[in-house]
Amino acid sequence: MISPSHNKHLRPLTGRGGGLGDSETPAHQTYLCDAIQARLKEVFEKLCAPRSTITKEQFGRFLSEIQNQTIELNQDEYKLEEFLQVIYYNGGFQAIRPVKAEDKDLTKPISNYYISSSHNTYLSGNQLASKSSTEAYKNVLTRGCRCIEIDVHNGESPDSVSDKGSTFSTSPKPEHKRHLSGSTLSSRAGAMLEKMEEKYIKAKHVLGEKTGKDAHIHGDRSPPMESTLSLPLQDPIDRPPSSRSMRVGEPLVLHGWTFTTPVGFRAVCRAIKETAFVNSKLPIIVSLEVHADLEQQEIMVDIMKEEWRGFLVDQPHPECDPNQRLPRLEELTEKILIKVKKASADSTRPIVGASTLAPRDVRDHGDSGQSGSEDERAAGKKKVKIHPSLSNLGIYTHSEHFTSFESRSAKKPPHVFSIGEKQILELHEKKQSEMFSHNRDYFMRAYPAGFRFDSSNLDPSVFWRKGVQMVALNWQMWDEGMMLNEGMFAGEHGWVLKPSGYRSHDAATNQADAIQHKTLDLRVTIFGGQHVPLPEHEDNEKDFYPFIKCELHVEKQEERTGEPIEGGGRAKEGEYKQRTAYKNGDHPDFGREGVSLEFMGIPKVVEELSFISITPSPSVQPFSYTATKGHAPEGFVTSRAYACDGPRICSRQSWIERPLASATSIAGYFVKPDAGARFPLPITSPVTSSSSDFTTYHVTPLFKIEDKNYVNDTLAAWACIRLDRLQHGYRFVNLLNAKGQPTEGLLLVKIEKTLR
Repeated sequence: MISPSHNKHLRPLTGRGGGLGDSETPAHQTYLCDAIQARLKEVFEKLCAPRSTITKEQFGRFLSEIQNQTIELNQDEYKLEEFLQVIYYNGGFQAIRPVKAEDKDLTKPISNYYISSSHNTYLSGNQLASKSSTEAYKNVLTRGCRCIEIDVHNGESPDSVSDKGSTFSTSPKPEHKRHLSGSTLSSRAGAMLEKMEEKYIKAKHVLGEKTGKDAHIHGDRSPPMESTLSLPLQDPIDRPPSSRSMRVGEPLVLHGWTFTTPVGFRAVCRAIKETAFVNSKLPIIVSLEVHADLEQQEIMVDIMKEEWRGFLVDQPHPECDPNQRLPRLEELTEKILIKVKKASADSTRPIVGASTLAPRDVRDHGDSGQSGSEDERAAGKKKVKIHPSLSNLGIYTHSEHFTSFESRSAKKPPHVFSIGEKQILELHEKKQSEMFSHNRDYFMRAYPAGFRFDSSNLDPSVFWRKGVQMVALNWQMWDEGMMLNEGMFAGEHGWVLKPSGYRSHDAATNQADAIQHKTLDLRVTIFGGQHVPLPEHEDNEKDFYPFIKCELHVEKQEERTGEPIEGGGRAKEGEYKQRTAYKNGDHPDFGREGVSLEFMGIPKVVEELSFISITPSPSVQPFSYTATKGHAPEGFVTSRAYACDGPRICSRQSWIERPLASATSIAGYFVKPDAGARFPLPITSPVTSSSSDFTTYHVTPLFKIEDKNYVNDTLAAWACIRLDRLQHGYRFVNLLNAKGQPTEGLLLVKIEKTLR
């Protein structure tokens, strides 16, 4: 390794992605910019001054006192290059503590883990008019998702193929009559998709809401975690491939009662098989939301057994009776679990109403317990019955309709209650202790509310702190919810052991007493960055004025007491926020001493369930304006202390002049037409103009620009780290872009963290 003072390269930190493992060897090399090199050199020179080398003893003290780590040192003295090599190649610059395969505890029952989960996995965009795709499954699985959802509907019937002119398909058997056929839906959806998307975006702007953006996120392709703890389950029952495997009439995957386009169920199963265990050997849970009739359900079973042969858990393990206990995580490596409802006693009788286009609000969500939803109770619709052959696949994860925590079904080890975010928050207020006690031992799954048609997300940390194992998120939308999911599962292969107090047989019966809360003192000193990604609307780094914002996401008091939770569980910014001033360009330099962002005396912190997010965000270029007496431009924001009464906010439309209340000095900030916002403005150094009667001021913004119509555009890059994995000392924070994709961007920071 060449000395940084000679502008040579260090290899970057190990890759991360929503749940993937940390590779022990960085995947490629990158250069450190001059500013980052200078800051690291200054750290070294402070340690060894007035000498040019550092002794073994000095190095050891630095590692233990500043970096809070132990590294074996074999030399008596170290030069700068050697100093950096030793730290770097021992993972010493990583901000996130890596998870080593040998240290990951796989011995607990599977309900004792948080599971990285996806909602409506098949969709590539919003809930109304986007495409269903096998690529969506490949995307989330390679990024570490371990619980995926498949909405299954009736496929094309042979009769509808022979009668293309008919809107409705028919079947020789009246009991299997289907409403709109798959091909009819597909053709209509394909024809209307572009119009729907255009209208959707326009409507969102009219309503003043941010628009979701489709993004194909490609995760790191790190080697799969090796495990010697695999205990294979019994092989599936051998049966010849179904003669219907290539026939029209196989089930479809789509979002019912919308203009989303379908994809074949077999194609989805095949995509899952190809990617499920590429980056992780830990099991996946397939949550089936079934809207197909009994005949189609039999075809589903055939397809799953054919495509997932050797992976599908279709029989109980001889040593793990599902009526007695759940399997340990180590017993399910490279296995696929099915989550589906249990068949009722009359499931083989003819049924009516299994439709490709069952209305979303009255469907039995997630096969899975949405039957208890407010909308469905009001509608009083019949639910789709489940065929025994499909029901029998729900061995260790079968869905149960939630009625109460005292019901008989609530005591069965394999049951899963799938409950909407609104109902979980109601249970928090009315049944907090009962829900927490249930979630210590048994599964619960939370899913987004129906109003999230833009694929926005809830705040998963609120639900994790209630012991909910599977918090299903819309992975196609990179918002605060998905950032927190990244912070929870990065490097964990999609399964995170719950903290002590949240696990089976622990004594705690409520969130407040489950774990010892501590007071946090945190100082993050930011020295600089390099290759910070530009926001999507910006293509010139000279016009890029980023500032660094740090947020803490911690437990709120009302979460512990059972009071209504502020924000209703919606994903939002952290409870505590600090930010730097802006710098120019994609290599921001905050100087020799850096900028310290302090969070002191933060009470009641649970380190394992708290997060810090770091977001370099763009600002708008400050300027000096020489005013004409009595007037100021509409695009100019004035400050009360230096101009007329109250702030003056630009219209973002033009430079229309308006009169000032009096002839006075002006302080302000020009807001570009595409980035209007309101912010209080501090005054910096005055600039005297010889061409005017007034004094003008150079002004800087105080807050991140967050105009509601452009909030997505203000985010340049981000990182989110679980607090218990945030390492001390001088660290590199690797950055993801606004679409959640890994980048070459990084920040050099110093972390000082104390819990007391």
